[in-house]
Amino acid sequence: MPDSASDTSKINRPKQALYASLGMLALAGITAIGVVAYFVRNADPWTWRGLVALATIPFALVCAGLIYRAPTRENAGAALLVVAFSIVRVGFPGEWTNASWILLVLTAACAAPVVWAARTLPQ
Repeated sequence: MPDSASDTSKINRPKQALYASLGMLALAGITAIGVVAYFVRNADPWTWRGLVALATIPFALVCAGLIYRAPTRENAGAALLVVAFSIVRVGFPGEWTNASWILLVLTAACAAPVVWAARTLPQ
């Protein structure tokens, strides 16, 4: 007879939560690579764009953990706020370059499962 204290039953998480947390981890990873490239390429990387990108990384990691551990619509909404905050670093449309477009597309790809989770997870 199994001991109830050693019972390690698997928790069934919705697949939206798994995909949303993976999307946030991907956002953190892509942003980290971008920050490294930005710091290597620019002589003075300590601008508001660099600081926004640096702040995005831990926020995305925290949101990934929150969505995975407590899959609720509120946590997915918080992750969407982090995604919106990360887009701020692109700047105004008049300043966009090809790199800005690539950054927007990658961010949208990472945000797609988070939007799905925000629409379908329970409150």
